[in-house]
Amino acid sequence: MYKIGVIGDRATVAGFIALGYTVYEVEDPADAAEILHRIANEDYAIIFVTEAIAEAIPGDIGKYNGSMTPAVTVLPDKKSADGALSYGMAQIKRHVEVAVGADILFRE
Repeated sequence: MYKIGVIGDRATVAGFIALGYTVYEVEDPADAAEILHRIANEDYAIIFVTEAIAEAIPGDIGKYNGSMTPAVTVLPDKKSADGALSYGMAQIKRHVEVAVGADILFRE
């Protein structure tokens, strides 16, 4: 049976424990990258990485683009709740453009 993992700061990831997800609390992007690579070789179907961490390790996350499992997805964190970070939205926009062939998420 596949698992779901969440990597990020304590304030953001703590609530995912109640959903049965495996949570990895990290503050240092180097630690997050090590955990990502380790659990990517285990039975994880989805690995969520908080936006602040993902922005610091894009190359590590990019290694899993195009692979069936795990799907590594950027998760908005407490810092991005006020719109301060936009890395996650930029990644979603890029993936949609590749899939659809056009920018359908434009804003006026």
